[in-house]
Amino acid sequence: MHSVLVYHTISEPVEPLPGDIDIPRRRFLRQVQWLARWRRVARLEDTLSNSGKSLTAITFDDGFRDNLTVALPLLEKFNLPMTLFVSAAFVGREGYLSPHELREIARHPLVTIGAHGLWHRHFTQLSTQDARAELLASRSLLQTITAQSIDFMAWPFGECNEELEALSRECGYRAAWSVWKGSNDTYSRWRVPLGRRDNLIRFIAKVSGAYALTKAKWHRTRTPGETPVTTAPELQPQSNHLY
Repeated sequence: MHSVLVYHTISEPVEPLPGDIDIPRRRFLRQVQWLARWRRVARLEDTLSNSGKSLTAITFDDGFRDNLTVALPLLEKFNLPMTLFVSAAFVGREGYLSPHELREIARHPLVTIGAHGLWHRHFTQLSTQDARAELLASRSLLQTITAQSIDFMAWPFGECNEELEALSRECGYRAAWSVWKGSNDTYSRWRVPLGRRDNLIRFIAKVSGAYALTKAKWHRTRTPGETPVTTAPELQPQSNHLY
């Protein structure tokens, strides 16, 4: 079973960020060291294959600047690849990658750039027309900035459904990732989120896959509307986010 990990920001803000998305550098380093020793870390694209080999892929959501300045140098030390899913409209905002920095990280041989919506909105709450516009605009903007093809995407909040899966295919994406939502097929591959509360023991449990099976069942069977919503202060109101 492949494990696709979701990170956001490797930082220690004075006030912890909503959704537990900030992870201190020293904790991330321990996790990376463990992965390098005990797991076969591959490019995200490789996890689309059912080759029988258990792979781990590292992904980051949103496009925080520290993905370039903190996370990437640590991954370089161990030659571990990463995929960075960027919320396209956040490029250039305080705390996020600038257009120049996005072009820089996109050129790195260990990095793949993917889309994460335009404004990090709940796609399941959008009309089909608005969802299509977000899917197309985010891909187009990122391709313009990076001068690369953007083939992959991750659903903001990890949320999608069958209609959105089909829509992402129609909009030209090769694959998409959620967080325990959707069919767990090509356009809703499941991922495991990581945050500041994940010590090494909890991290190992998540990477092993047992944790994911338990959480996936809980997420898919709980009553609609139970998802906690938090707001990152620097984002516009529609950008409340956990993933």
